Amino acid sequence: MDAPGAGDCEARIETWGQPTLALSSAAYVAAGLYLVWLARGRADVNRGEVWLFAAGLAAAGVGSIDYHGPAVGPEPLLHDGGLAIALAIAFGIDLSRLGAGRRALWALGIGTGVLLGIIALQPTWSPALAGVAAVGLVGAEAAVYRRGLRRLGAPIAVAAGLLVSGAVVFALSRTGGPLCRPESLLQGHALWHLATAGALAAWGISALPDPALEHGGDPGEASDQANRLQL
Repeated sequence: MDAPGAGDCEARIETWGQPTLALSSAAYVAAGLYLVWLARGRADVNRGEVWLFAAGLAAAGVGSIDYHGPAVGPEPLLHDGGLAIALAIAFGIDLSRLGAGRRALWALGIGTGVLLGIIALQPTWSPALAGVAAVGLVGAEAAVYRRGLRRLGAPIAVAAGLLVSGAVVFALSRTGGPLCRPESLLQGHALWHLATAGALAAWGISALPDPALEHGGDPGEASDQANRLQL
């Protein structure tokens, strides 16, 4: 079996794993802490949602640090499982904006827990769970914007730009790719970590303000505030 991160270009050091990729993975934790810091004192933000999403980002970061570092956990469970948690929480936040009842949200939580329990027994299934969560989030995002519950603005534009540019670098810098330099401190996959962490933080800036909390259900006014990057 290949060592964790074997396809991500950086040479693996016996003691430190892939140091550049492990260090850059902390960007997910930093993104979560940043959203918590920005949300302090805000009346239009559900603190529970902020902390849940931040915890999901932290789980993604810690899992990625382990995957590219000491690799003490079952792989790739911690790496992709943490990301799946963050995406599933984001999906739940969108469902709440769409007016899903508490039963639907409880079902989502229980279902996610069951799936995580299953992949704990089969760690290699965790990338599939992350993919399912990502597809669900994209669908929920489309519904949120179609119903006018948020407006497209600077945060989403930033998130999209980071994802596209990060994906290009990710593809070109894979092991064997034209930008792969195994011994270099400049690693394309590390830039992917930074880009996706920034994209998730930008999504949080746009999505976490809840119009129902401060604006009496006026989504346009709340989304204007979010789009000014003042979460």
